[in-house]
This record gives sequence, structure tokens and C-alpha cells, in this order.
Amino acid sequence: MDQGAVITRLLDAIAWRVRRLLGNQRADRTLVKMGHAWRPFLKEAVFIGIAGSAGKTTAKELLLGILSTKGRTVGNAESHNMLPDVAKTILRMRRIHKYCVSELSEDRPGALGPLLNLLQPSIGIVTVVGCDHLAAFQSQNDIANEIGKLVAALPATGVAVLNADDPVVLSMAANCAAKVITYGASAVADLRAEDVSSAWPDRLEMTVVYGAERVRVRTQLCGTHWVPSVLGAVGVGKATGMSLAECAQGIATVAPFDGRMQPVTTPDGVTFIRDDFKSPLWTIDACFAFMKSAHAARKIIVIGELQEVGSQKGKKYSRTASLAQKIADITIFVGPWASSALKARQLDGGNALFAFSHIRDAAGYLRSITHPGDLVLLKGANKQDHLHRLVLARNEVITCWRDDCGRDLSCGVCPLRNEPSGAPALPTPGFHSKPADLNKIVGNIVLGTNEQVIVGLGNPEAEHFDTPHNVGYKVVNKLAENLGLKWTKTSMALLARGTANGRPICLIKDQVPMNLIGSSLIQLAASLPFTVAQCILVFDDLEQSLGAIRSRLHGGAGGHRGVASILDAFQSDAFRRVKVGVGKPEQNNDRAEYVLTPFDPASRIVIDQAIEIAATRVLKMVAEHHK
Repeated sequence: MDQGAVITRLLDAIAWRVRRLLGNQRADRTLVKMGHAWRPFLKEAVFIGIAGSAGKTTAKELLLGILSTKGRTVGNAESHNMLPDVAKTILRMRRIHKYCVSELSEDRPGALGPLLNLLQPSIGIVTVVGCDHLAAFQSQNDIANEIGKLVAALPATGVAVLNADDPVVLSMAANCAAKVITYGASAVADLRAEDVSSAWPDRLEMTVVYGAERVRVRTQLCGTHWVPSVLGAVGVGKATGMSLAECAQGIATVAPFDGRMQPVTTPDGVTFIRDDFKSPLWTIDACFAFMKSAHAARKIIVIGELQEVGSQKGKKYSRTASLAQKIADITIFVGPWASSALKARQLDGGNALFAFSHIRDAAGYLRSITHPGDLVLLKGANKQDHLHRLVLARNEVITCWRDDCGRDLSCGVCPLRNEPSGAPALPTPGFHSKPADLNKIVGNIVLGTNEQVIVGLGNPEAEHFDTPHNVGYKVVNKLAENLGLKWTKTSMALLARGTANGRPICLIKDQVPMNLIGSSLIQLAASLPFTVAQCILVFDDLEQSLGAIRSRLHGGAGGHRGVASILDAFQSDAFRRVKVGVGKPEQNNDRAEYVLTPFDPASRIVIDQAIEIAATRVLKMVAEHHK
């Protein structure tokens, strides 16, 4: 083991004990103080900072590959780019090291100042200005101003390496005392990329030109969108006196970084492109461009939680689904907003779009449909989705299927991945098969093809009867009472059949917990039978004020887990629905606890009136369907 690795392990061992003794905040402050104290003793080394909305980690890894051929080099670990992480990087430096490379976080206003004060870089790379962390800033211009602090902080003896293809980045040269090297495809760039190609299974290649030098650079990277990261790294190589040929030699050794368009082929011959570290909406186009140019037996796109989406999130999921279907043979969305994508299936008439609220179901479905030679893009956010489990589950038994883990740790090294957790698995989506014995489910009941099915959502346990989550039950109870219908018990649900204004209807109260209703209802639909077009869902809505009634002809789950379960099972958002507003819990109160807590007397009066109105609205929807 080399000296650097020994020092790293020693620091990690010390850090673990210090954190346990002092707590995280005091430990981080101590690390930063130690970094400031050590930095003045490293005057001979070249310190390099990397900023930008995307491509920082890959640029850093490429640069480490280039500079390590010229001298001992230290870089920040993985994508750890906050102030304590930069301090740790500096503390790993010794006088024998020639270069220190660190990417820098601009996650909030003012973040870069302390980082630059600590690192004191003489060379800086700016990759691109996008919309990452837009929620923390007022505008993209504010993000650019924050990133531009790196360029402004460079000394006159330093070098700024700027992306000429991004006008916002290029404009930063006006506020720079250092020498500027520009890079890009633009003819005005000092360092240019020509003849760029990257069509899977081939990797990214380009001809790099700098003055009279011209070299073919072959990388291990996937996708042309890595060109700025490659050129930025080469620009720093030139700033330190290296030739293009030397830079190309170093770049060729660098593998794609974990979760950044990283290809992984499983033993069953399926290749995954893991771009599952983060997923800002603005980065989707680059991933889709890669898949469009790729050569594979089939192309499959899996999309998890999209970040930095802004307003009208449901519409943007639907638009993304429409774009994906033009490229992929099969598109799969995963997560709490997945059902919003199903609208694109209706618009485009496609039949290869699926949505799952739970990653366990997505994993089961993906395994059932993939074949050797398939190329699968995973686009998600590690902290929200942990889509890496879709790959790991091909090689090992994964029992952790949490949907909301929140851990930054990679699933590949997480000790919890073998701890059973998560929602139970759904059956195969859609009307793929009927139960073996229909009589065991519904006896001899058979619905007519024009019979309207009204499903009241709720929980069957008596203690939940008067809670917000059971207003769907109450509405169908009121319908049965008003129409003089009697309930019939089957093994899975209570049914009440009759007519309303001469039109046949069937009321359903499924007898399973709310979050599992999809699995039960799909079996009832196959047994009775009925279709999505015959259904009306009635349920509670936390987003509407207490007692408000809203009707919709289709749509996503809107955060309602029971509805999400149904949309997952049927793989359709074309359910008509009547929603009863139950209000919101007070700030910081648990939503799950709120919907399972009985109404207070005042709220119960409002809800009872709303139930009458909702029952009338359902009958109006039935009548309109028959026109």
C-alpha cells in the first residue's frame, strides 16, 4: 500500500473517532481549521479548482489521470466537494505532491467563498452553467455569478480554463486577472474538439487541436456531452506545460466514474448505462442523444426522480416520457411522480410505457422483459432513487427496497441492502392473466360491459372508519344508501350492484389496506370483469381544502398512495375520479398520521356535507359517460 493510501486510511480512522467524540458539526469545523493551518506549508504545489453545474467529477478524474503522469497528485474523494471535504483533500497533501485537484460546490449563495479561501487555487476550470441548485438561487444568472467567483479569485500568474461553447462561462473572462484558455467546438476556442463521435458500443473520441498541435483523443466515456469535461482537463494539462499527446495518454486510462454514464454489463448479457448519481431535468437531453445514436438489440430507458423541475412537474414528466418513447423500445418511470408519465401513452398511442411507484416493482418488471444485448439507461438521483439496485439485483439477492432511503451512500457498499424493507411486490402489471379460480374471488357475479364501476378507496379496519383516508368508503356507502343497494361480501371486496337513473352500476369497497389496493383491484377487474374505462375512483385529497370536491377524467396519483397502487397495477392513468378535499395537516405534522386520525366534530360536519355532494357528482359522471 502506498503512502497516500496509508495516510487516507489513517485520516479516516481518526475522523471516525473524532466525529464520535465531538459530533459532526464540531468535527467539520476542526477539519476546516486544520486545512487552513496546513495550506501555507504547501506553496510549491499547484492547486486546481473545478466549478460548474455538471461534469465536475468527470473533469476531476480525467485531470487526475493526466497529471499523475507528470507528478504525484491528490484529488477530492468521489463527488465530495463541500468545505470539510476540501479540507480533507488538503490534509492529504504532502510536500512530495505536485498537484491538488478539487471540485467545488456551488449549492447555495456564498458557498464558493469559503472554499476558495481554503483551497487558494491558481488554476480553475469552469465546465458549464446549468440549473442545478436553482431552488437555492433566484435565477440562473445568480448561479453563474456564484460559479464565476472561481475565475475572479485566480491570481494574475494563474490560468482560467473556460468553456467557449457556453456564452455565460465565456463571459467570465472579462472578470479574470489570470491568463485565459478557452475550449470547445467553437472556432474562437483556443483548444478545440473536432470530429467528435460516440455511438455505443464505441466510446467518446475526438480530435483535439491547440495551435499547431493536433491529436486524436480516445476515451472510455459514453456520450458526446463529456466533451467539455475532456477539453477542460486537457486545458489544465496545457496550462501545466504538457503536450496534447501526453494529455491523451493520461485520458485513455480513466474509466467512467461511478453513476456518471457508467456502463455495467451483467452476467445475463444486459448492459446498463448508470447515470443515476443525479438527474436535473436539463441533463435529460444529453442522455437521450446518447441512446438515440446507440446501437443495441433493444433500447430501454428507466427514469427515476427528476430534479430541478420547477413548476408543472406532472406536465414535464409527461413531456419527458413522450421524448423517451421516440428513442426507446421500452420506457419505465419509477418513483412518486411516475404515474404522471402515463399520460404520454395516451397522447402518443404507444404501448411500451410503464410507471411504478415502487422500485421493487420496477426491478421485477425489468427483469421479466430484458434479454441479452439490451441497452438500459438508468437516469435518476442516488439519494432519492438508488436505481443502482436494478443492476445489483441481477447478480445478488437484494432485500432492501426502500423508496425513500435518503442515504447518500452507494447501494454497492451500503450494509442495509440486505435488510428486508419496502412495499410488497405487485403482480405483473396490466391484464396479463386471470386468477386461476374466479369463483373464489367473486362467486358467480359477472358485470355487463356497460356497467359503471365506482371504487371507494379506504381502509377496512374499524378504527379507520371516520378518518380522512376513508372518505371514499363513505361516498360509496352514501350512494348505496340513497339508491337502496345492499352489499355482497366476496373474498376480496364488498360489492353493491343496482341502477342509477336506469344505468347499471357496481359499487366496490376493497377489503385490503389502502396502499395495497392496486394488487387486489386488478384481480377483481380480471374476475368480474371490467376495464379502466368503466371505473370511477373516489378518494380523499390532501391538496384540496376541507370539503372541496373536484372531478378529473385522468391524471397522476398526486401523492395518494392508494391511487398510485392502482395506476401501477393497471398501468393507466385513464381512471375518472372524484376527489374529496380533507385539508392539510399543520406545518411539520405527519401526513400519514393525519389521514388516519378521526375527524374532529367540526370537520365531520363539513365532510358529511361534502360526501352528499360527492355522491351526486359521481352519479353525474355516470350519466355523462352514457351520453
